[in-house]
Amino acid sequence: MKALKSYAKFYKKMKAFEEILKDLHPLALRELKKHPDGKADLDGVEFHLTKKVEKKFDEVVEAELKELRDKINELKKDAEEKGRIIINEKETFDAQIPRSVKESVLGEVNEYKKWFSL
Repeated sequence: MKALKSYAKFYKKMKAFEEILKDLHPLALRELKKHPDGKADLDGVEFHLTKKVEKKFDEVVEAELKELRDKINELKKDAEEKGRIIINEKETFDAQIPRSVKESVLGEVNEYKKWFSL
């Protein structure tokens, strides 16, 4: 139980810091835009602006892509029905803080309490 207890402790801290970063993100973005070339280096952390580009294809191409996706899904389904599938399993675990207790659990982290004035 020692490892799970340690994991829970650090997991709570990580989630609390994620919430703080989420709150700070818009302010930091505004500050970064004021720096030349959209780049900054503070306390060993490099910041830079990035742009996300999303490609959209016309309706004809989208229709062809949908047909191909449908064909791929059909091939996968047929292979699974015929038993021509290899299943690799590995055990892992996930952790989460239930929404109903999120504030109280994260409130146990001092930095979270200070930042959000709890």
